[in-house]
Amino acid sequence: MKGLLLAYIVLLFWAFPGIKVQDSKVSTIKLEQLEHRLAQGGDTTFVVNFWATWCAPCVAELPYFEQFNDVYGQVSDGTSPAKVLLVSLDAPKLLSRVNDFIEARKLRNEVLLLDESNQQYYIDQISTEWSGAIPATLFVNTKKGIRLFKEQEFDFETLEANYLSIINK
Repeated sequence: MKGLLLAYIVLLFWAFPGIKVQDSKVSTIKLEQLEHRLAQGGDTTFVVNFWATWCAPCVAELPYFEQFNDVYGQVSDGTSPAKVLLVSLDAPKLLSRVNDFIEARKLRNEVLLLDESNQQYYIDQISTEWSGAIPATLFVNTKKGIRLFKEQEFDFETLEANYLSIINK
């Protein structure tokens, strides 16, 4: 049976040479993996935006996170480097939809899709202040012991002000 399936796949690629396997622009991640990555960040200030493709306010603020990364993602003046992580809360089965969304919007920030089925678990772990509403953003700087959670929409100036308050502590 496996041999027959493999032969069918080979035949498809031979008969239709234009078929391409879509590269995923999104990685799925468990909360434990995300927390581990943040904990290993050193002097990097992570700006973790929780959003979804179906959330209009989330989509509206994404360009500000792109702009923020353009300004602070390549800092070389001795200040803490910044890293934006866009964590999609779309259902994991919608991975291709999230990929299409990222491609259509030409997002350059790293996008992760949170693969957790228990919403209350990850909400409480990220912040006890989080009602579960999105957009929501978490600022983390492990070296400075900072973990700042904001359940709100951001424009560039507010995003920048929160970041600067962290790196100037």
